Amino acid sequence: MTLKHGIRICIGALLIYGTYFVTAQKLRAELENDIRSWQTLNINTFENEQWRVTAGAQSRLYDEGKFLGTWLIFPTVQYKAHPNLDLGATYLLEDTRSEAGDDYTRLHIFWLHANSHWQLTEKLKFSMRHLAGLREIESKDDYWISRHRFNIDYKLKDFGHLVGLGASTEVFVRYDTDEVFENRFIPIKASFKLTDRSQLSLFIMMQSKRGVGCSNWENAYILGQSFNYKF
Repeated sequence: MTLKHGIRICIGALLIYGTYFVTAQKLRAELENDIRSWQTLNINTFENEQWRVTAGAQSRLYDEGKFLGTWLIFPTVQYKAHPNLDLGATYLLEDTRSEAGDDYTRLHIFWLHANSHWQLTEKLKFSMRHLAGLREIESKDDYWISRHRFNIDYKLKDFGHLVGLGASTEVFVRYDTDEVFENRFIPIKASFKLTDRSQLSLFIMMQSKRGVGCSNWENAYILGQSFNYKF
């Protein structure tokens, strides 16, 4: 693979990202769904053969990026229990609002998670992430939820800065009502190696949610950027 072909692949990934934004704008006109942007920062602060400690933060822009609807921080500790299994715990602090100008509602979640992964081929990797957590929302009753993500990643070589492509889907279950209330589907994710210690991922997501006892799902279209740095 020549450098020219690598550049074409990088440009192609960005065009997919941009084309989806234009398409989503048209969808919004028909479905009245929101276009949102998520920005995530993950910092790997410590790692050895058994333990990994990370600090994460995320902001979410709503209404076509017009206002900050959600911000959250989530420190995580992971233990490498097996070559194919990581166990971990996360504390998540989240402030969210539905409209610009409204006060934020604070949310606390304490996650326990199991991440299993298998290298199917030299380039192809399949992984699953299962989380169970207690949601504590101010002025509301606490309840338990779980999340279940299924992910596929394909490693690329000789494509310049583009080092991988992936796709995933994740379902959310709340146990006070025994309902699936959210799904996050990522049809494409492109990962770019910036330096030996940093990586940028761009992804497209369709987020589907419904209220308690509702049968109708509401959709939002997410353009996401995730920056990862390892000390």
